Amino acid sequence: MKDLDLLAAQTGQEIIAQTESRSANDVENLITKSLGVLQENGVYAALLYLYSRSNTTEKPIAVPTRKNLLALLRKLDLSAPEGNDATVALKFLTDDICSNLDRLLLVKQLWEQTLIYTRYGAKARSAAEG
Repeated sequence: MKDLDLLAAQTGQEIIAQTESRSANDVENLITKSLGVLQENGVYAALLYLYSRSNTTEKPIAVPTRKNLLALLRKLDLSAPEGNDATVALKFLTDDICSNLDRLLLVKQLWEQTLIYTRYGAKARSAAEG
């Protein structure tokens, strides 16, 4: 049995570490927006949102965030794709996650907890910087 809260915390820490060169406020803003999309529109929309970030402020935060969220699925022994191909990742979500209600709810809850931890990590970094 895997400790899902531990996986969420470790993944949140990894996202914070990989976005260290970015402003803590920028990280917090994108993570908060991503969390909102996840909560309001679901797993598919959240990943699609992260793939759609293309400006110079958001993309360097969105890339490690989505990579770590997908890597989190591999830690659950789901064969999530690696790399930057949005089509492959979104098809995986549709075929392997969204088609199974139990799995979908698990992933949504796990990603939600991860993004909450990441947001608080960004807030903590912002407080330390300021």
